[in-house]
Amino acid sequence: MRVRLSAILAAAALGGCAPAPSPAPAGPPARIVSLAPSITEVVYALGAGERLVGVCAQCDYPAAVASLPRVGGYLAPSVEVTLARRPDLVIAAPSPGNREAVRAIERAGVRVLVVHDRTLADLWASVRAVAGALGTPAAGERLVADLTARLGEVRARVADLPPRRVLVIVDASMGSEAGARELFAGLTTVPAVQNGRVVMLADETFLRAGPRVPEAAAALARAIHPEAFAG
Repeated sequence: MRVRLSAILAAAALGGCAPAPSPAPAGPPARIVSLAPSITEVVYALGAGERLVGVCAQCDYPAAVASLPRVGGYLAPSVEVTLARRPDLVIAAPSPGNREAVRAIERAGVRVLVVHDRTLADLWASVRAVAGALGTPAAGERLVADLTARLGEVRARVADLPPRRVLVIVDASMGSEAGARELFAGLTTVPAVQNGRVVMLADETFLRAGPRVPEAAAALARAIHPEAFAG
């Protein structure tokens, strides 16, 4: 379940005030702008973090990303700021809010790679696509194999346990544990609430189809089947 905030981005006229795009590189891209947190994490996981010259405002992992210039929000990237970074590759995940900005960047002559980030299949495909664009396809295959193996370890822990009925609520309006408690106060007749089986997982990892998916899966599995992780 994903929370998507809606936004409308009006494309600004670039005119003569926008910097000229960098010429197409002869080899792998050396100046990359990432327009999504999941993409930024993939680039770092592929060992190419040093090639990033700009990221979106929501990019906060790994810690090294803190020093990188921001090019606007995930839903509203700035065309002018992005072009000012003189990228030879911009990588984006599609959203209603960034569509026009991505098109404007492409029209300016910058190579754009769009990858999807909603499912595991999307994640494997995006890792391979990004790795291919970076000129490191073998690193992409290694990362996919590693993530697949780690997810397999989580599945193995709970494979023989009986399934549980689970309600997952993703609500940006909760904002905090206090907000969650207020929400669940009206659900006192629900067995999960009566038995103290309400778990607050406040972590952006759960909203990103990136290299930390195995960590998110393990946290969910631990919340649903704590007995599988005891000892």
